[in-house]
Formats: sequence, structure tokens, C-alpha cells
Amino acid sequence: MNTTLKNTISKENWQQANRSLMAKTIAELMHEELLKPVFSYEDEAGYSVFTIATGFENISYRFRGQERMMDYWHIDKDSITKTENGDPDSVIEVTDFFREMQAVFDLDPNTLARYTEELLHTLYCDALILSRGIISSRDLAVADYQTVEHSMTGHPWVIVNKSRLGFSPRDLKTFAPEARENLKVIWLASHRSRATFQALEHIDREEFYRSEIGDDLYKSFAKKLADEGRIVDDYLFIPVHPWQWEHKLQVQFAGDIASGLLVNLGEGNDVYSPQQSIRTLFNTDHPEKRYLKTAVSILSTGNIRGLSPRQMKIAPSITDWVKSLIRDDAYLKARGTIFLGEEASVTYLHPQYASIDQVPYQYNEFLGALWRESAENYLQEDEEMVTMASLLYVDDHGIPLVQAFAEKAEISIQEWLKSYLDAYLTPLLHIYYTHSLCVTPHGENIMIVLKNGIPHRIVIKDFVDDIVLTKEAREKLPAHLADGLIQSSNKDNIPLFILLGVFDAFFRYLSDILHTYSHVKEQTFWTLVHHCVEQYKAENAHLQERYEKYDLYVPEFKRFYINSLRLKNNGYSENKAFAIPRKDGALSNPLYQIANKNPVSVL
Repeated sequence: MNTTLKNTISKENWQQANRSLMAKTIAELMHEELLKPVFSYEDEAGYSVFTIATGFENISYRFRGQERMMDYWHIDKDSITKTENGDPDSVIEVTDFFREMQAVFDLDPNTLARYTEELLHTLYCDALILSRGIISSRDLAVADYQTVEHSMTGHPWVIVNKSRLGFSPRDLKTFAPEARENLKVIWLASHRSRATFQALEHIDREEFYRSEIGDDLYKSFAKKLADEGRIVDDYLFIPVHPWQWEHKLQVQFAGDIASGLLVNLGEGNDVYSPQQSIRTLFNTDHPEKRYLKTAVSILSTGNIRGLSPRQMKIAPSITDWVKSLIRDDAYLKARGTIFLGEEASVTYLHPQYASIDQVPYQYNEFLGALWRESAENYLQEDEEMVTMASLLYVDDHGIPLVQAFAEKAEISIQEWLKSYLDAYLTPLLHIYYTHSLCVTPHGENIMIVLKNGIPHRIVIKDFVDDIVLTKEAREKLPAHLADGLIQSSNKDNIPLFILLGVFDAFFRYLSDILHTYSHVKEQTFWTLVHHCVEQYKAENAHLQERYEKYDLYVPEFKRFYINSLRLKNNGYSENKAFAIPRKDGALSNPLYQIANKNPVSVL
């Protein structure tokens, strides 16, 4: 099978990409209550058939779907048809759909044009992936970690999940994770009057740089600075993504480069592989070395992907504090739960943009780097690791990767799921209820460690950026971190990190995949989730007060309007801060339904 991205996109792949994205668009906008199709009838197979009236009297759409829990619909993508002037057409163009729905969705012209741009970039990337060929789930189940990582197809919730505005076609074939191409970073020397370095207390800066750059190359960099008459100790080293250097830094920092405050030292020796987030890089030459997170100032999944100076400054301190909380936790230790610490960071503020009052966030995030410890150093001989996002993978034959994993382990898919929930959900419950910490445990932020093909434990990464504290955690927080972390005084927000961050953001998709392709009804899956939660509560009865205060069994919880953020409320304005989707409305809680034996549809 061809595994490289081609230079051209076929008509077939373009149409297939459009049809798949149209199905996702319908499902997600129905879930967010923006799209309200009209029910027509139920067909012989038990599917509900809907019609969509557009802003044009002569244009409508028809499709069929099956209802799932949490107000989610499985859309049969092959059933989508467009009718114009009475003539049905099987060719679907998602950008046409949004144009036709402009009046219905109340989209201003700027929003529609910008969103169309993101749609076209996403479709282009999706078609490129199809041109490469889809690896079968059974082949992927025996593949290595990086092959699985590079086979992912983007955020399940975000419609424009591969917009990557700023990347050219050549960039996509070079720097996108699905391109499976490696890269080398460019090292800059930054004057300490402009840059700051933060690290865990035990890390010596020079030893750190020598280990990450390589001793010989470090000496070469130091010699270059000395030969130019510069004092080496006056400089810090910053690795930068080659795209960022080419498209942002050379122009935006031209003054500092000309004055010698920034010095281009050249390319590093180590080879890196882009991960799902694009800006996080895995060292393929030395897997034991730290992951490297760099600024890549493209618009992707709703925000421009630079590096926040505030987060870079406190990242090592938060790592130290969180690890100190869990260091003596026998429960997590017995389960082998891994927190990947963010051990060092360096930030360089732009001299002009940093002096602008309330400057939009992206202008302070051009230049910096973050080093996160490598999960490879935690794995035992008989363990392997995959991104949790891979559990949502379904191949061209309708076989989910989670099913292939169960087959590989020679156990039933239900048994595999029990092990998965025990490995993943139980530690999260413990972190929330015992330590009062709220992280964002979505698919890309979690790695599943498999032992003999069975989920054994998890790796949690990127917890520093999104950590939220409950009242109980705030009481333990060191004073110097008080301004750096999100602190929630609303107790309703706390269970939402499970209800939204796990149930809606991940289990909604996983349960649909299992129900649709693997004959595991969603009621069965949610019963397994319920049993997992109850088992943890039974083993930790001393936390009863917190179970009641932060109740996961509420009848309803808020919706998360992640796609509507772009489409409504002037979603493309120059935001001063990172865009945060609103929470509102209500979703029925599957746990409440299962626990109270409420009737739910079994399709």
C-alpha cells in the first residue's frame, strides 16, 4: 500500500472527503442544536430519514441516521443527497452547504468566507490522507507507536479539524503528522536580556542543553558564539520549528537578529517526528530524550498554535507541584499511572508586541520551546503504547481498531473494554476525587499502555496547560502558582471535566463506533462505564462527601458548543485571549439513565 502523500487529489477522493465531512457536519451541528433537520419518516431498517431546508427554496438535503445517547446521531454518509430544482444529486460539496445555510445559520460574510477557507484546507488534507491509503485496523493493531500516531485523522469533535491556515501544500506534505516525514529543528542563541529559561530544580541548564543538543554540537554552537565575540553565558538556546523560522521569525524578529540578540546557530543533528498536534516533536534518533514542543503559528482547531509565555514560565513548577501531590499515592503507584512532566522551557518575548497593552495572544507566542519527558523511559519490556485517539479509528472495511486490539489479545471486546476503563477511567476518578485536580484527558492527551495487547495503564500528558483546581486543591496550592492556574469556584464545573471531557468528547464517539461496527450496544458500553465508576466508589467509600458534591450522576449536564464558537458571535475576531467555547443547554447523562434504569433506545 502506498503510504506517502501524493501531489494530486483525485475526483473520487475529493468527493469522498466531502461526503465524510458532510456527515460529520450534520452530526456535530445537530448535537450543538444549530442544525435542526425535519423528521420525515422511519425506513425499514429503523433509520430516521430527515430533510434539511436551506436558505434557498429550490435547494434541500436528505439523509438518514440513527439516534444515540447524549443527543447524538450516527449519520449514514452514503444516504446524503442534495436536491436542486427537483433533481437529486449525489455529489456533495460541504462549502456549498454552508453557503446555502448562510441565512439559516445567520452567518456574516466574513465568518462564512473564513470558515470556508478552513473547510477547504480540511478537505484538502482529508483527500490527501485518502490518496495515501488507509491502513487496515488489523495491520495498525500490530504497528509501532509512531505509525499509529501518524494514521490519526484529527479531532473528532471539530468539523474543521485540519484547517492549518498558514501551511502550504508543500508544508502539509512535509510537516503534517500524516505525511510521515521527519524534520530537524533550527537552534537559535537568544540573549538573556530577552529570553528566560525555567526548569525543575534538579536540572542544570548547561547539562540540560548538552544532553538535548548533543555534546559535540553544543561545543560547536558555543565556539560559534565565541568566535563572533559573544559571551556564551549571556545566551540561551532555543530550538525552533523550520516552518516558524521561515514564515515568522526571520521577519518578525529581524531587528533582534540584526543586532545579535538572536543568532541562528544552524540545524540540529537529531531527527524529529511531528505528533498529532504538529508542534510537538518526538525524537526518533533518541526516543529516550524529551518531547519537544515548539511554536508553529498556524490557525488550527480554533486557535493559533504558538506557545504561551505565562504557561511556559510556570510549566516546570506545576509539574513539580502535581508530581509532589501524587508521589506517595499508593493507589496510582499500584496502577502505574504516568504523568509526563514538563521539565524545562524557554521563552523569548517580542520587544514591540510585548509592549502593546492587551495585545492579542498570538503576538506574544512566536518564539519559545517546552521540553516534556519521554514516555519511552517508563515502559517495561513487555509493554507497548498507543495514543488513545486511535480507539476511534475505523478502517475502510468498517473494522474499528479497538476491535482489532481485542482480537490481537484473544479476548472478547467487552473484556478488552473493561480493562480499558479500569486503566483509563479509574485513575482519572482518583485524580479528581482524591487530589481535586481537573486535567483534560481527551484522546490526544492520553496514551494507553498495552501489556500483551490488553490495556494496562495510562500516560497523561499536556496536563499543565489545562489543569483546573477545585476548592480542595486550591488549599494546597503554593502561593507562587496562585496566578498561573485556572481555579474554579463553581462546583458544577468540576464534574463537567469528566462529563464533557470524557463522556461527551470521547465516549460519545467510542460508544457509537462500538454500536455501529462491533455489535456492542451503547447501553452495554455505558453499563461497563457505570460499573467502573461504582467499583471505584466502593473501593474508596471515604470520599462519599466528594461524590455527592461533585456528582457524576446528575440527570443532565451542559453542552459544549465547540463548532458554534467559530460560526457564531463573530468567531473570527482578533481575540485577546485563547478562544474558549461556551457551555450551555443540557444533555441527558448516560450514567444517570443506566443507574436509574430509565428506558433508552436500543437500536
